[in-house]
Amino acid sequence: MIFRGSGPGAQARDGCSVELYRQLPYLGELDAVRDCLHAGATLLELGCGTGRLTRVLLAMGVVPTCVDNSPDMLRHLPIGVQAVEADVENLALPQHFDVVLLASSLVNHFDPLVRNAFIACAARHCKAGGVLLVERQDAEALRTMPAGWQGSAGPAQLTVDHVERTNGITTMRLRYVIGHESWTQEFAAVALDEPEIEELLRAHGFASPRWHGVRRRWVASSYDPGT
Repeated sequence: MIFRGSGPGAQARDGCSVELYRQLPYLGELDAVRDCLHAGATLLELGCGTGRLTRVLLAMGVVPTCVDNSPDMLRHLPIGVQAVEADVENLALPQHFDVVLLASSLVNHFDPLVRNAFIACAARHCKAGGVLLVERQDAEALRTMPAGWQGSAGPAQLTVDHVERTNGITTMRLRYVIGHESWTQEFAAVALDEPEIEELLRAHGFASPRWHGVRRRWVASSYDPGT
């Protein structure tokens, strides 16, 4: 399966374009889980990118440690934030955190081994009684969104250039246009329903899942290593 991108500037290994994400504003991603984020809480942000969510976390008074495997992404984080260049799957920090954040639908990775590695990483770094926040892709959109679909993400006009569905895996190419600049991103993902994610969380010691948001794209689950 191919993860790749094109367009002005550098691309991360997952196909995300650094310059595109640098220009995208906060789009309300954390609004559904604000009640889980408290001033003074330590938080591990897995796959932080250029820090779109990091800046909002800082404004809430949360203390983030930011992880990404793209040094080009990490260069755009707010000054003073602890940044860690690493693959999420292999991360092994000495700290444990009040909250672990896995946003950007990373949980929808097409490979079940990678999905498990992401949640295992969260378990390694979450305090007992701490909380994991996971954002998933809209399952219905992954299953049905057609080629040619158009929308927007902040200042970017968004088009689905290509989509293919084989054996439960959706491969998609998105095109983003801001002004005279254009980027593409290709990725493969699987649609995950609530029971599938809850089972994945339980397998790694997370319990009491609580779904958030009108479209239930966010789940909060407490870490109970005794389960």
